[in-house]
Amino acid sequence: MTDFTIKAPAPKTTAKTGAKRAKAAVDKAVETVTEKAHVAAEFVGEKAEIGKTWTLEKAQAAHVVAEERPIALAVGTFVAGLVFGFLLARNFDR
Repeated sequence: MTDFTIKAPAPKTTAKTGAKRAKAAVDKAVETVTEKAHVAAEFVGEKAEIGKTWTLEKAQAAHVVAEERPIALAVGTFVAGLVFGFLLARNFDR
């Protein structure tokens, strides 16, 4: 005959080992997030410095052009204002 006894499976982990695993996972996650945040902060700092230098060069070049061609700057600004105003007015008419 066949044995029909039901055996309960032994628990593979107890509450203590589960808590230890969870604590280790949390510690590793915190360490990873801290490391990633540090790397991101360094990256942003480097890119901000590059952007500042690039913007300063472009601003100086734009200033020189504006001094050389004040009429062109005025006309260009006027046209940009017209286009922007037209787009705003069209958007508010809807």
